[in-house]
Amino acid sequence: MGNVHPDAIITDPCQSINVATAEVMPNTIHRYCIWHIFSKLPLYLSGVRPSKIARGEFKSMVLDSITVKDFERKWTEYIARMFVHQYELAIIAKHEKELEADYRSKGFQIVCESMFKWEKQAIQCYTRTVYEFFKTRLRKLYDCEVSNPDDHQVVPVLRNSSCKWFESRGILCFHILKILSHKKIDKIDERYMLTKWRSNVIRPHLNRFHQVGYPNMTPEYKTYRSMLKYFDMACDIALGTSVKVQYVKHSLKKMVHNLQN
Repeated sequence: MGNVHPDAIITDPCQSINVATAEVMPNTIHRYCIWHIFSKLPLYLSGVRPSKIARGEFKSMVLDSITVKDFERKWTEYIARMFVHQYELAIIAKHEKELEADYRSKGFQIVCESMFKWEKQAIQCYTRTVYEFFKTRLRKLYDCEVSNPDDHQVVPVLRNSSCKWFESRGILCFHILKILSHKKIDKIDERYMLTKWRSNVIRPHLNRFHQVGYPNMTPEYKTYRSMLKYFDMACDIALGTSVKVQYVKHSLKKMVHNLQN
C-alpha cells in the first residue's frame, strides 16, 4: 500500500488484530464488522428475556443511529431498560420460590423423629427447608456426649457454644440440643428461634407483587392459591369488627370439622 495507512479498517472482533492494528496503523480508525457483531448477539444476549426482542432493539439502535451522540443516548436507554427488566424478572423468580416454599411448609404434615417436645416446636415454627436443616443437627445429638451435664448452665451454653453454629447460622447446634435434653428442657426460648427462619413471617409484598400467581406454578399450588384468595378476602372484610371476626373463626372451625369427617 506504499506505506500509506488507510483511514479506516473493518475486521471481526479479535484481540490479536486489535493489538496488531494499534501497533502498525496507530492513526487508522479500527471498526468491527457489523455482521460479526450481530452474529454474536444470541450468545451475549441469551440471558436476556425476551432475547429475540432484545436482539431486535439492539440491531435497530445500531443501524438507525446517525451520530455518535444519538447512539450513545440510545445505548444508555437500552442498558437501563434491559437492566430494569432483568431485575424485575429476577424479583419475580425470587418471589415465586418463596411462594412455593411457603406452600411446601404449610401444605404437608411433618412427623417428629424424636420424643423431644422442642422438635415439635421447631416443626411448628420453622419453614420446611429450615426444619430439614435443623433435623440434621438433631440427628447428630445422638453422637454427642456430655462429660458432666450438671456442670453446664443452659443460658451460658446457648450463648457460648464452642462451635458458634448459632452465631453463624442462626440455628441451634447439636451441642446445645444435647444440653437441653440432659436438662429435660421441653421448650426452646423464643429468642433462639429467629424470625427470619419462621414459617409465619408475613410477607405482604408477595400478594401485592403478583396477585394472580406465577406462570410456573404447579397445579396443586394454583388450587391452593385460588382457595386462599377467598380466605384473604374474608379476613379483610372481618378485620376491625369483633363480631365478624368471631363469625369467620366459627365458620372456619365448622368447615374444618366437616372436611375432616
